Amino acid sequence: MLTALFFVGGYLFLAVNNGFHIALTTTGFKPNILIIKEGDTVTFSTKTGEAFWPASNVHPTHTDYSAFDPKKPVAPNDTWSFIFTEAGTYGFHDHIHSNFEGEIIVEKKDGTRIVTNCATQKNQQCWEKQILETLSTRGVKASFDSIVSLSQTEPNFANDCHGLSHLIGKKAYAQYVAKENFELTPATALCGYGFFHGFMETMLLTTGNIDEARNFCELVDEKLKGQASAAATACYHGIGHGAIDGGDPRTWGNVEAMMEPGFKLCKAFSQSTLQTYLCETGVFNAVEILSSDPKYGLQEFRKDPFLMCNKQPVSRREGCYANMMPIVFQNKNNDFQAVMDYVNERMIDNDVLAIDGNTVNDLTTIGIMFEYIRIHGKEPDHMEKGIAFCRQQKEDDKLACIAGLSGGYIKYGEPGKEYVKNLEFCSLPLLTSPERDSCYKYTLPRMSSRYNPTDTQMICSQVPVNYRNKYCPTTH
Repeated sequence: MLTALFFVGGYLFLAVNNGFHIALTTTGFKPNILIIKEGDTVTFSTKTGEAFWPASNVHPTHTDYSAFDPKKPVAPNDTWSFIFTEAGTYGFHDHIHSNFEGEIIVEKKDGTRIVTNCATQKNQQCWEKQILETLSTRGVKASFDSIVSLSQTEPNFANDCHGLSHLIGKKAYAQYVAKENFELTPATALCGYGFFHGFMETMLLTTGNIDEARNFCELVDEKLKGQASAAATACYHGIGHGAIDGGDPRTWGNVEAMMEPGFKLCKAFSQSTLQTYLCETGVFNAVEILSSDPKYGLQEFRKDPFLMCNKQPVSRREGCYANMMPIVFQNKNNDFQAVMDYVNERMIDNDVLAIDGNTVNDLTTIGIMFEYIRIHGKEPDHMEKGIAFCRQQKEDDKLACIAGLSGGYIKYGEPGKEYVKNLEFCSLPLLTSPERDSCYKYTLPRMSSRYNPTDTQMICSQVPVNYRNKYCPTTH
């Protein structure tokens, strides 16, 4: 085999028989930056002794250059080659261990490069670049400030909020290890706590150290208590989430086998029933996300996800139902009545109390209506239609349905100002007295988990005094 090693402009080139070669080692891809031209072939191999899976970003969907993906693991003694036919700059990673990353710059045949002008273009790539540059130079809080600013100025940005906060968490782990420019901030609560999913996934893939993960979550609880207390909740959830992402490809196609290492990790990690519950919800959340990719072989599981939930121990079922709802919505084409009918037909132990004292039925109904706000929340008459829908449900579901609408505004509202639409909804004259009580009862006690004490007090000052006295955490 004819091999040549050379440098151009500080970048390493390893040419093999007129192609290029990238090897995965135990410390990452070598080289991790490669410059080629349209039509060039890159061959990937591994020196780790384990299966690997080179693919384009973004993990785990590989959407930046979807053809750049072998669609399955590559055996340790095999290679995989790909011809790059489109000029551009493509980040890539090992799908099994996504902390190993690299970049391939594909020039046109005449040597020119495709350069994205983020001063004039508004797209995912530019938003990612802006946020990560801010993270690198100014830290975690400033990167979330960028997210808030973009969510206010770019109509299409909010759809990527959770994914971008996940990316911040992933990159922030290196700052945490280096003790450089890393600061825990209440801003990490934004965008559905995606920061902790990315952070814990990267930590577990990097070290696999349970004690380090536990210590970090305890640090989060200590630093953010009274400012964003649910951050620790999201941290524990992120451990279960991270345990599944990048899991053993030999288990793919068997949802139970995919989840089992996560449950074992949750048991080893957790020191309380609540921590176990939160960690296990992360396991369910991760497998739900992975199941949307055909490469994981979970198509049969997706036809009836509650079948798997019903086989779980009672303590896991509510968390399983809640995290399988995205699949149910896809199966039912976002038909809310069809979703409600499926849940009522397939869910068991409806009246069992979940960990927060609500019944499994109530929490599942609440979760369904969160999605009503995500899907319909920008329609001008969605509040009235949502209330009408809730009133059509069976008696046991009606008030939980209203509570779910209330909570949906908190989950999917404008970052930092989620409470605005929530208070508007709860104060609607259209609501009956029991409905209004359900609305405030669900969300007011939870304000302190999202907002600092000053903001919580400000929010509660806008609530009628009788509900403020009953449910606001700062008045007890």
